[in-house]
Amino acid sequence: MAKKETVKLTPEGLQLTTVLHYSSIAEMNGFYGKEVFFTTGFKGDKSYLYQALGNFGAFARDYDYDKDISLVIISNAIIDSYRNEIVHPFISDLEEKLNLNSSPYRRMKFISEDQLIWYIENRISLTKDKLTDSLIRKYKESKKEIRMDSLF
Repeated sequence: MAKKETVKLTPEGLQLTTVLHYSSIAEMNGFYGKEVFFTTGFKGDKSYLYQALGNFGAFARDYDYDKDISLVIISNAIIDSYRNEIVHPFISDLEEKLNLNSSPYRRMKFISEDQLIWYIENRISLTKDKLTDSLIRKYKESKKEIRMDSLF
């Protein structure tokens, strides 16, 4: 009988996964028609990012992390804390879900908050989309404000 394959997340593995998945966003037709999940820990007002992704045809949310999600945006805070050996509950939950039998969570893509911003900014530079540009500027400005809901 074959040994069950399990997933053990490491900071390096998580970083590599986000980089690989970021590079395949164009292959998956950007964000159009995708269910996008945002983790906790974003420093800025995520509503601006939700709106920007809505402009690209995505459905964004930060609740109901289930098997229908296509893409998970992991906050910089979670990634940074994991590099410093602080395991956020999201990481533990993700590892558990990835290790379920025939896990539908293994088909999800994962990118970081920074990678999302880079993607949107690159798209803006190509399309000259003033509305989305305004949304990203507002998000970056909101990151400078102290926000209680961005804490774990």
